[in-house]
Amino acid sequence: MSDCCGGPECTVGTSAICQGCGQKGKSVQKLTPEHLLMESKVSELKKAQYFYCPTKTCDVVYFTNDGNQYFKKEEVKVRVGSKETEDPIPICYCFDFTRERIFDEIRTTGKSTTTSYITNKINGGECACEIKNPSGRCCLGEVNRTIKQAQLYADSPEALTQS
Repeated sequence: MSDCCGGPECTVGTSAICQGCGQKGKSVQKLTPEHLLMESKVSELKKAQYFYCPTKTCDVVYFTNDGNQYFKKEEVKVRVGSKETEDPIPICYCFDFTRERIFDEIRTTGKSTTTSYITNKINGGECACEIKNPSGRCCLGEVNRTIKQAQLYADSPEALTQS
């Protein structure tokens, strides 16, 4: 469905400041909150540019640049991986990879096949990041960061608590 993962990095546009935390948010297509907000909240969406706040400690997930509208974590149908601190932490929404699953594979086998699996699915046109991932972006960057973290954890158990 998506061509989001077709390039080196998916970008949708500009950034804006989140009124919840004062940090930069990243633009998302309106399609993203339309699919991921609770049904009762979808009707509140305006004709506006929406932004995603990736800040871990901020409850705001989507907001408009004018500051007049925002949606919090509890108004989203899925767990927002970038804002979660406890497993299961979603990493890939299209193919159901969690941080725990990636860590378990590396702990068990010493390596991860996650990136190649997801890449094969992307090449087959099976990803839908813009409607499944709250960030509206391809997960491969986060998958690779998680794999590196898991490899570090395999060598040093304390590393997991430093994430």
